[in-house]
Amino acid sequence: MNRLAWALIVMMAAVCLVGAKVASASPEEKKSSSTHGSAGHVPHDATARCHDGTWSSAQERHGACSSHGGVKTWFGKPPREATARCKDGSYSKSASSQGACSSHGGVAYSLEHVKGKK
Repeated sequence: MNRLAWALIVMMAAVCLVGAKVASASPEEKKSSSTHGSAGHVPHDATARCHDGTWSSAQERHGACSSHGGVKTWFGKPPREATARCKDGSYSKSASSQGACSSHGGVAYSLEHVKGKK
């Protein structure tokens, strides 16, 4: 079997293990994990990045990632001047989208549409 096939098998096993953990979790753990986004996508309401790579939308830092290894990075709510959310969860205040979040993995999404609704 080649390396690609082994990598695919390992990845599928990891997905199964994560699914089994959520399925066997207590109701309180399920509630907690439902407020956490997947590791690869920055949810619009994320306020923290947890140590296990998930996102939290908790309103307060204390207890935000209690079932996910604790808070790795706390971002809180977007600053008033923020124009974009970066892929690492931080915010940009850049007037232009070009170069915004360049040292933060790029732009996850613009906050301009949110400002228009306020």
